[in-house]
Amino acid sequence: MDVNLKYIAKLANVSVSTVSRALRNDPKVKEDTKERINMIAEKLNYVPNQAAKSLITRQTKTLGLVLPNLRTFMHDIFDGIERVCAKNDYNILLGISDGNPYKEMKELKLLLEKRVDGLILFYVGGVYNRESLKFLSNLTLPVVLIDRYLPNSNFDFVVSNNKGGSKMLVNYLVKKGHENIGFIYQVEDSTTIKERLDGFTHSFLDKPISLHPEYIVSGETTGIENGYRCTNKLLSLKQPPSAIIGSTGDITLGIVKYLIENPEMSKKVTVCGFDDFEFISFLKIPVTTVTQQTRKMGEKAAEIILKRINGEVLDQQKIFLNANLCER
Repeated sequence: MDVNLKYIAKLANVSVSTVSRALRNDPKVKEDTKERINMIAEKLNYVPNQAAKSLITRQTKTLGLVLPNLRTFMHDIFDGIERVCAKNDYNILLGISDGNPYKEMKELKLLLEKRVDGLILFYVGGVYNRESLKFLSNLTLPVVLIDRYLPNSNFDFVVSNNKGGSKMLVNYLVKKGHENIGFIYQVEDSTTIKERLDGFTHSFLDKPISLHPEYIVSGETTGIENGYRCTNKLLSLKQPPSAIIGSTGDITLGIVKYLIENPEMSKKVTVCGFDDFEFISFLKIPVTTVTQQTRKMGEKAAEIILKRINGEVLDQQKIFLNANLCER
């Protein structure tokens, strides 16, 4: 039998509206009536019809979230979003883009079909993807971007201070006596990598050491393989760098992989990078990292979008979270 408000009202000998108010804990309903209605609902294992409710409130109490994966960094962001949503009785529908702009678009459209109230997005579409940008700009529901943002747009965003993170690493290495510092970056159309690279190059303006353009490299491959190949390229130079910074966690792991396989070089090179994975302290090669406030990033994004959904008037939210140095 389909247990609905009408059936509960019949058993409790009250109106449907009284049942509805009682289940919402409306103070206008007498306590004994509330108790009787709730007891009947509990015995019948009543579950509210969210679809019917959303027709009235025009809200589904659901957020759409699109992430490239659910590895450590993304999992922490998800955890922060979920904590805020749980406190506010919101559900999450998750889409995984695998870092693919076309799959990201597909996931976004699927979430919109589910009538989510807002979107939190780790945007992989790229700042020059006209189709993707047009699609996002035409949306009528709130959108908050995480970890990366779109310049010259009105979207709220929560990101790390990536320029500051790179400067932090360069300052650390200079204090350790390094004069030749390499930087390996991922070629991608995102503000995150661009700002890490900008932060690195600008760090030398007020330093007594020179910036060597040949120490800044990127490869045709992606991820760990990119870090591995570029490390080989740097350490094959006539005068190789004594320290290398990886612009992403995967690139840093590629640097470490190369040094483990070439132990004669491992004592000659200091490794630094972004993102502090749980297992990084167990690696044979010590890695000093810039750690991001990933859970806070998720929490802030969820708080902003819920304020938007609830009609709160806000200026564009541009949140840059400070990063920290974890020395090893």
